[in-house]
Amino acid sequence: MKSVFSDVTTQVYSDIALLLSQCSNVYSAEVPGAMQELAKQIVDDGLKEMFLSSSNEECIQLMRSEKYLTLKKKMEIFLQRHGHRCVREAEMREKSWHQDPSKLINVLKVILETGSYESRAKDHLTPAQLVSKIKTPLPFIKRKIMQYLLPTMWKAVGDREWGKSLAIVLNDIFKCAYWTLASLMVKEGRLPEEDLLFFLTHYEIGTVIKTRSARLIMKAQCRRKVLHKQMALRFPRLSFGYPKPIERETKKIDKDDGDATAVLKGMPVSRGVVRGPARVVLTLHEARTIQAGDILVVVFTDVGWTPYFPLIAGLVTELGGLVSHGAVVAREYGIPCVVNVPGATVKISNGMLLELNGEKGTLHVL
Repeated sequence: MKSVFSDVTTQVYSDIALLLSQCSNVYSAEVPGAMQELAKQIVDDGLKEMFLSSSNEECIQLMRSEKYLTLKKKMEIFLQRHGHRCVREAEMREKSWHQDPSKLINVLKVILETGSYESRAKDHLTPAQLVSKIKTPLPFIKRKIMQYLLPTMWKAVGDREWGKSLAIVLNDIFKCAYWTLASLMVKEGRLPEEDLLFFLTHYEIGTVIKTRSARLIMKAQCRRKVLHKQMALRFPRLSFGYPKPIERETKKIDKDDGDATAVLKGMPVSRGVVRGPARVVLTLHEARTIQAGDILVVVFTDVGWTPYFPLIAGLVTELGGLVSHGAVVAREYGIPCVVNVPGATVKISNGMLLELNGEKGTLHVL
């Protein structure tokens, strides 16, 4: 059966990305700016050196100190508005920012170290100006209709991000409840560790509460032991029936083999052309290595990655679409971005000099 998207060209995707580049009130795109505000306030209060040389716990105390009321207030506002977010935020086991503020401190230190707390300027274009820039041939009447509908499209993107945030708010309520339950079960001797609760089913949790089953505790420990192997598995974008893992590519790009192997293609979602060193990051722990001007290469992004956007020059993801999180925030910050680049994190090596074209959807190894 022929796909409805089979006739959609790269140029069409590029033009749609251009039309969506002026979305306003995008909730998740507030996060980098709010993080930059916190970092800038730390600098304004003369705390930069102290902050960088202190432990995470000491930094948290510093940001909650009555001595620095403006910083404390900004921290409270940030956690009130965005505290339910984190990396892999839909995962019940992952503590959100308000549960574990040290996750925020790690990002703030990177922003302070790189001096990337100044906001980027962004061009503001009207619907008429945007429609005049698209290259896909359209008759006059369709261009006028598109121009009229653009503000509604922008609002829909913002509403979608807001809806996702509300879902995570609800998820965070359950998440906090599970961690509270885990703490109580440890105190009562029903669990040896709080973390093991997240490797039991609801039925099994009830059984452990009633019977203190050692067998189920051992089962949870075994499940946790194989988690890192399960996290390394990759699956096809579409699965029919029982999902089966696929073999990941292991071959790196060799730029000396010729242009055909040194160019990766994907979906253009944020315009612009940029050159810079590749930074392949698979975990948030590795995100500490991101430097200003890097082209970030990841499997996908969620809100937990957003604070790193002010640092990077470009973004490449293996998964995503025109309104995925990475695409929306990249457009908000004017960062060239290409998504749906198969095997990018495997084929690209750290330090490779790349040219990212956010209009053509190409990633060229220089």
